[in-house]
Amino acid sequence: MSILYIISVPIGNERDIAMNAIEKLQQADLIIGEEHKETSKLLKLNGIDKEFELLNEHSDDSEMNRLLELMKTRCMTCLISDAGTPGIEDPGSGLVNLAVRNGIDVKIVPGPSALTCALALCGFRISPFTFIGFLNRDEEKRRQEINRYLSLGHTLVLYETPYRYKKVIREIAKFSKKNHRIFLGLNLTAEDEIQYRGTFKDILSHLDNFPKAPPVIVIES
Repeated sequence: MSILYIISVPIGNERDIAMNAIEKLQQADLIIGEEHKETSKLLKLNGIDKEFELLNEHSDDSEMNRLLELMKTRCMTCLISDAGTPGIEDPGSGLVNLAVRNGIDVKIVPGPSALTCALALCGFRISPFTFIGFLNRDEEKRRQEINRYLSLGHTLVLYETPYRYKKVIREIAKFSKKNHRIFLGLNLTAEDEIQYRGTFKDILSHLDNFPKAPPVIVIES
């Protein structure tokens, strides 16, 4: 029987990879990564010399189906993303869905996730929380989403791009209470990580000083 392993990889500190993850990658008949540069780097750092396929935001349905047919002919496939756990706000979720629907056994090697790291670090009341992922790229739709999520009264967790997170925080601040607290994590677990906790009123005066880096944002309910 064919097995698809979802393999969690480091989000910042390259030493955070699990021994089980390395073993599965060494044993894999097929490895599917997200981007060539990051996948090559991860495999090289862990002494794994294997060819791999790619699955990312540019992959269409025909490419997804091609990967499915490859998995059917392999005993063990490992799916990795550039950082964290595949299937959480990345194209891997589509491949997992295809695998399940086509009788491929799916297992996971758990590990780093920016979502759980941010929730653990923020120090806020986190139950209940709502994971938003990425907000809509369309400005008007994004504002509608912000209003809807803020009305839930839940702690909110969202991802953003390094190039857009400052703009999104400023947009959220327009609709949120100024004394609501926000946690911003940049490059979490890396040596140059940044953690910021404060109110929306406070963070607006510091935003311009923060670098372009992979962010995760937690908004207290």
